[in-house]
Amino acid sequence: MSNPPGIGKRGQSSPLGVILILAIVVSGTALTVALGAEAFGSTQNQLSIERAEKSMTQLDSQAAMVALGNSQVQEVSLATSSGDSYRVAENTGWMDVTYTNLTGGGSTTIMNESMGAIVYDNDDREIAYQGGGVWRSDGENNAVMVSPPEFHYREATLTLPLVTVSGDESIDGRAVISRNTSQAYFPNESTNGNFTNPLERSEVEVTVQSDYYRAWGTFFEQRTTGNVSYDHPNSRVTVDLVTPLQASDVNSAAASLAASGTFEVNGAAKSVCRADTYTDSYNSSGTSDDYCSQTPGNKGDVIYGNDIDISSGSGGDNFYGSLVSGGTVKVGNGGGKPDVGGDINYTTACQPSIADCQSRITTASGTVNQIDGIQKRGALDYLIRSTVEEADDSNGNGGTSSISGDTLDYGAAGPSDEVTIGPGNYYLDRIDASGKEIYFDTTSGNVTLSVREYIHLVDSDIEVLGDGVVFVYVEGAGPHTEDLYLDKDSAITNAGDDANQFRIFGQANFTGRIGSGGGGSDPAKYVGVIYAPPGNGGTGDVNLDFGEVYGGLVTGTTTINKGSIHYDEALREKQTLTRGDDVVRVTYLHISTNRVNVTS
Repeated sequence: MSNPPGIGKRGQSSPLGVILILAIVVSGTALTVALGAEAFGSTQNQLSIERAEKSMTQLDSQAAMVALGNSQVQEVSLATSSGDSYRVAENTGWMDVTYTNLTGGGSTTIMNESMGAIVYDNDDREIAYQGGGVWRSDGENNAVMVSPPEFHYREATLTLPLVTVSGDESIDGRAVISRNTSQAYFPNESTNGNFTNPLERSEVEVTVQSDYYRAWGTFFEQRTTGNVSYDHPNSRVTVDLVTPLQASDVNSAAASLAASGTFEVNGAAKSVCRADTYTDSYNSSGTSDDYCSQTPGNKGDVIYGNDIDISSGSGGDNFYGSLVSGGTVKVGNGGGKPDVGGDINYTTACQPSIADCQSRITTASGTVNQIDGIQKRGALDYLIRSTVEEADDSNGNGGTSSISGDTLDYGAAGPSDEVTIGPGNYYLDRIDASGKEIYFDTTSGNVTLSVREYIHLVDSDIEVLGDGVVFVYVEGAGPHTEDLYLDKDSAITNAGDDANQFRIFGQANFTGRIGSGGGGSDPAKYVGVIYAPPGNGGTGDVNLDFGEVYGGLVTGTTTINKGSIHYDEALREKQTLTRGDDVVRVTYLHISTNRVNVTS
């Protein structure tokens, strides 16, 4: 008798099912064991790294006690496990601190030291004590800070007691930290007479070369207001710190506010409204009246760090203000020489004699006085260069059609001989205009213009519209004679002769010429401020050759061959430079190296 259909097949499949189930169970168990082992190993590694971080942080604290003189020797236990180790890498990484005098004094290395490191290795991950801080790296150019280095920046003061490490190449579970030597780098006049606080117009660069340079860079970005730059191919990071800008008010018709600046008169005065004045004053504040509509005042002071020589000026063409010199004042004697409507203050001498100087003063209250010198101001070189470079790098030129590329486009809008630029930030290689009209419309906001090379106007005008301000930063790059040039038929103007509305900033070697000599009915006209202090050694100069300034000058040497300067008293109410808060600040440095030795 045969079996019912299907019964034989079911009986044969039972052993196969059991075998299949057993195989699945065995495979699953093996996989579970393998995954568990891997997870266990990963957990163990993570725990080892966490223990090492805690050990390194403790070492950091105790090494600081030794390095900074609070203890001669400290010991610390280092967590270890199978397969990992600690080592001293004496020549790993370095730090360089460089000081640059921005007024032309050049760069000097303050400190260049190998930092060394104590390194914990675990597969491809490292934890290192370096420069007084603790860093973690995963071996793929990714590094983070675990605890900060000995680098303290606060309220314009940088305190940098660098901790360097030397010692046994291999360290077991115990590290003995002993003090080695220390060296003070700054302030230290015995090393360099300029290594003194406070700093004046200086740039300080701190560069770190390290396997953990990215983490150092993040620390600099978060803990300072410095400019941080990376050199990835060389594993370096640099932070730039610059001394703060000093006061930028303009309190006189013309000034150098530096030891190198001089003032000279070699010809007659020239003014469309008052023929007998070299310097005088007016006030654009609170009125729409321009200079010619006002009664001129006597605030046209001339303040220069070096000599003031008016002896070659013309008689009857006078100074309605005081002369203040950090050197010698020379007035000449006899008739046919300019008079002075204020005081004459000198530091070295008043020539030809005190009596001759006194005879040139036209007011009963005016006196001749010897003084101790003038308050000086630093150059703006770093600010000018960095502002122009930033504008060039981010140049969008506000989307205006009046600028094509990096030059003015006179045919973009309106007649081909004029162009209008509204509020915004702009970059130009140069302004080189002949027979053109350039309008800056500040009705709805200020204009900031960065110029790489120069501003040259020939039979051309620049006019400021509205009540805003035009800030112009002129770097003066390239081979040219003047950073600012106005021929006798050109002008930079605005309604009411408001000098606050147009402000040119230049470097220590800024050069300008207002007017181009020769005849003509009206001289070149500049309404605004030129603020380009020469610092300690700048060679800048401004010449008035048939030209007038309505506002104020802070430059190097100023020469009047034929012209006048009318000081706008409204400038006393404002700081000319408003970007001071944007400049990285450092005024005091305390730099030292503190060496420790680490053994088992």
